[in-house]
Amino acid sequence: MTAMPRYRRWQIMAMEKNMLNIEHIVTNISDPAVFAKRDGGDGWTISEVLGHLADTDSYFLARAQALTAGEELPAGSGKSVDERVKDAGYAEQDANELLQRWLKVSAAYHEFMASLPEDDEDLWERPGRAADGGGFTLNDQLILSAYHDLDHLHQIVKIVRQ
Repeated sequence: MTAMPRYRRWQIMAMEKNMLNIEHIVTNISDPAVFAKRDGGDGWTISEVLGHLADTDSYFLARAQALTAGEELPAGSGKSVDERVKDAGYAEQDANELLQRWLKVSAAYHEFMASLPEDDEDLWERPGRAADGGGFTLNDQLILSAYHDLDHLHQIVKIVRQ
């Protein structure tokens, strides 16, 4: 038996810790002016980060469900991440409402990922098909998810520390 099941558990725990840390930081911001700040230049606001996190976890959950069921994977929008965030108007939306949206979808995503048999290598290494570029496995997605949340946690900390 490989160490991969243990590593998968660690990745899911890291995603849950990232979620708790982001929730703690956002809910403890006492200066409303912080929510108008960007992480530099044309960077994102906290609301934009939270909207993006919710969108990403929604997509990742749908992708994981489709991949495990052997169904067609959800197609991307064809737009860049920045375009999707701007088009959604997250900068004008309430950060706490976006936080609650993300916490809900993130918890569902974590729960789904944790429910998968952690030692089923065929499942975890099953490549995606053409709809998402192919070759991107469920295992790849799990690793990306934990890093993705951590990267945006750092972005929020950068905004708060300005």
